[in-house]
Amino acid sequence: MRLVSAVLVAMAAARAALAGDLPVKGVEAPDAGSWTGFYLGTYVGAGLVDSQWSPGATPGTLAAVSSVSGLGSASGAMIGSQVGYNQQVGAFVYGIEGEVGTGFLLSRARCRDGSTSVCAMQTDLVATLTGRLGYAFDNVLVYGKAGAAFLDSSASATGSGYQGQYTGSALRTGWTVGGGAELGLTPNLSAKAEYAYLNFGTDSIDLNYGVYGGAMSVSQSAQMVKLGLNWRPWGAPLPGTGARLPVPGRDWSGLYAGLHAGGAWGRDEWTSGTGFLADAAVSGAFPGTGTAMGLLGGGQLGFNYQMGPWVAGAEVSASAADLGSYTKCVTNALSMSSFGCHNTVDSLGSISGRLGQSWGDVLFYGKAGAAWVSGSGALFPTTATLQYTASGTRWGWMLGSGVEYALTRNFSAFLEYDYYDFGTQSLTYSGGGLSATADFKQRLDVVRMGLNYRFGTGPDGAVAAFRAPELPAGWTAEIGGRYFASTGRMQKDLMHPALTDRLNSRLIYGNTTGQSLETFFRFENRDGLFLKGFAGLGTLAGGRLNDEDFPSDVVYSNTLSDLRDGSLSYGALDLGYELVRRGESTLGAFVGYRALYQNVNGFGCWQLARDTTCDQASHQQVPALASALALSETETWQAVALGLNSRLQLAERLRLEVDAAYLPYATRSSMDNHWFRADINPQIERGTGWGTQLEAVLSYAVTNRLDVGLGGRYWYFATDGASTGFPQVPIRSPMTFYSERYGAFVQASYRFGDIPPAEADAAGMPTKAEPAPVNWSGLYAGGTLGGGKAHTTYASPFTPPVSGDAVDLGGAMAGGQLGADVQMGAIVLGAEASAAWSNVGGTDTCFSTAPVGAASGFNCGSRVNGLGTVTGRFGYAVDRALVYARGGFAWDRQGDSFNTYAFTGTVPDHQSTNTGWTLGGGIEYALLPNLSVGLEYKHFDFGGASGFTTTWLPLAGLDLAPDSLRLDMVAMTVNYRFLTFSGR
Repeated sequence: MRLVSAVLVAMAAARAALAGDLPVKGVEAPDAGSWTGFYLGTYVGAGLVDSQWSPGATPGTLAAVSSVSGLGSASGAMIGSQVGYNQQVGAFVYGIEGEVGTGFLLSRARCRDGSTSVCAMQTDLVATLTGRLGYAFDNVLVYGKAGAAFLDSSASATGSGYQGQYTGSALRTGWTVGGGAELGLTPNLSAKAEYAYLNFGTDSIDLNYGVYGGAMSVSQSAQMVKLGLNWRPWGAPLPGTGARLPVPGRDWSGLYAGLHAGGAWGRDEWTSGTGFLADAAVSGAFPGTGTAMGLLGGGQLGFNYQMGPWVAGAEVSASAADLGSYTKCVTNALSMSSFGCHNTVDSLGSISGRLGQSWGDVLFYGKAGAAWVSGSGALFPTTATLQYTASGTRWGWMLGSGVEYALTRNFSAFLEYDYYDFGTQSLTYSGGGLSATADFKQRLDVVRMGLNYRFGTGPDGAVAAFRAPELPAGWTAEIGGRYFASTGRMQKDLMHPALTDRLNSRLIYGNTTGQSLETFFRFENRDGLFLKGFAGLGTLAGGRLNDEDFPSDVVYSNTLSDLRDGSLSYGALDLGYELVRRGESTLGAFVGYRALYQNVNGFGCWQLARDTTCDQASHQQVPALASALALSETETWQAVALGLNSRLQLAERLRLEVDAAYLPYATRSSMDNHWFRADINPQIERGTGWGTQLEAVLSYAVTNRLDVGLGGRYWYFATDGASTGFPQVPIRSPMTFYSERYGAFVQASYRFGDIPPAEADAAGMPTKAEPAPVNWSGLYAGGTLGGGKAHTTYASPFTPPVSGDAVDLGGAMAGGQLGADVQMGAIVLGAEASAAWSNVGGTDTCFSTAPVGAASGFNCGSRVNGLGTVTGRFGYAVDRALVYARGGFAWDRQGDSFNTYAFTGTVPDHQSTNTGWTLGGGIEYALLPNLSVGLEYKHFDFGGASGFTTTWLPLAGLDLAPDSLRLDMVAMTVNYRFLTFSGR
């Protein structure tokens, strides 16, 4: 599939270049254009596949799993290609399209209640054949699609009720419906954003192990979000893009060298073993599959030779890398012991040939050749510290494609996708005087961007200055890169399966430090339609894991592990419309998609409380727990986003952009690895919930096209319905998940297409007339959308705890405000009353040292449901902006709970309204004569909440409410002024 995608890109480049050489000088096509014609293209995106397992009609030797009932969800990146034909009649466009794609979509499910069985489904290919119906306006085609869908999957089942691994595959048919928007970029090139839902119904799949076999029933559905490019080699130019005019060529011949940075993700698979590894995997239950992910950077050296529009060349590329994966493998189906499999990539590279075509200052190319990867691996029993290791360099092949743009006579920038395949190779693992082999298969997807310096000038040496690629009239594009440094937490609370109000355990992966590289873009047209998004890839390290159990072996247990070797990837895609525009300042609304993947790994196990779990004195059989891999959590969130976007031109070179989004529906699929517990490793989890995301960036225009900026981001997810299934337990256990991350980023971006027509200053910046003064005096009313963090503390009369007695909260808020301002010169004085709905909540452990036996440790938590303020503000007006500080009275409506269910069968809770104070500040911008948009921060302090108590004797008379509550909230504000700003 990746071969098809790369070939299509190369073909598109060639056809585009040839079209550019057609002798049509002086001929202009009608501005209307047409979508009629044949097209082909490629896409990237994300997919979510749900697989529901149920008993098959002929269980055969799989009778031990005939009571199958489990749901598995797989999320991952996808890549594919499409081919189609459109016919335009008036503004309506009819068409047919075929599409095929692949990706890393591996789902697992605890597929038999009461056993250790795990069923896995790998989605290999997804294809559709659909009809399309759309409506065209300007450069935009909005369409719906429906038709047939096809799914090629492979499945497996393992468990203690039978030996070995049962495997099978099936090609299934179903139906699909979806829709999207396509934007004409050039006369024969368009970009699309699309959503599709696919349903494959319920069908049987045969699973076999040697001469044994049986069948299971699986119901499958899928959702896909895609970004793609379509190329039309023939037919009229696309609407609004002008004629296919010849473009000047450039000679790319010569030696070049450069640097690059990027990220990689892929799949590591251990498939079989020999010697003691085969003995440890009774009847061949060996396979283990992990997701590798991380960052890379390095350099390249190459040579090009150009013949007409064709460019042939060779390149050597090498990258230092930090990629890794952990997975369960080498499982003994009888004793339920297992190994952990770990692989790292330290460096990788390629020796490749390149072939492309020059299209003006742009070079589209494909590449293929030999590839190498260097790193190390380890296989280790999860109940011992002995490791069997292997290291070395492996060879394989690679295939890729990219686009390169000439910045100056000698410098060029490029963006490239590469697929590396190292096949299945036998590796020798040694340790403790023993050695054995294991078959290891690895595939990697790499995205990288970089700069090249060409040592020769060639015959095009007269072209020495930077020239921006042209876009259709009325279109602009901003494309850039970021470095994002962040911190965050992942938390899960596990309840009793039958006594669902009782907390059984809690894991908090706290203060994980993230570092990631990301790319972002924004396309918009003169009619107000915009498409924007970003994607990032990075690492997670640092922080601590607290694993608590209620009850544990003896008393309350709280074990500590160090976090490292984690990975992070995320993305967003938004389609919106600018509701208001004034010059370069805008306010728009959007609907979008969010995805977040996180993997964290906890090493070591130290008992902080008084239980025997991970207590060195009582666990001599595990003498060096401090170095062992103990716990891992891998989660994927996907969500729908509804939000507002504003861009405020504060000064000629200074712009503030703010995004505020509420995520009303989110899905979470995850896997827990308790590495010391083969019986529950892996533990499959799933849930649905909601979230929020806020982002703000202040950018500075270095030139009229190049910007640099500094920004911040906050995201929060929580479930309101989640569960997992345990072996030997016939019903599922309820769970609650929280995920939070926030940090700062630096960025640089380049703007393509139209820029505001104006006289330019010496630095090439557009200039404008001196603005008329703005007067902020008057009454206003408006709305607010935002969110943020909170923190509560509890006053325990018992021995100081090892952790807890404090809760981190997060969430969203939305509300309204009414206020008035008076301006005196540049000084603005005002007063405001506000009220907001909020959903800011969290839980943690309180009074864990209370002397109440094995179930000690209580689940405490709060949820802030409403916020209000009456404040004064003091501001300073500059041009159309008002910078201000704010402070005054605040109140909240909150619910507090204190879970004593293990002892009393009740969960005392209390609703209260509390008063306190708020202090903050922000910036507001006069967008229209009656409309202003702003960014605001508020800190709230409410002191102690209204108290409540219990009559249960050990805690009788104690205040169970938090003794402090502090909130930090950030929001976008939109205000309507009843009197117009003077001067407008």
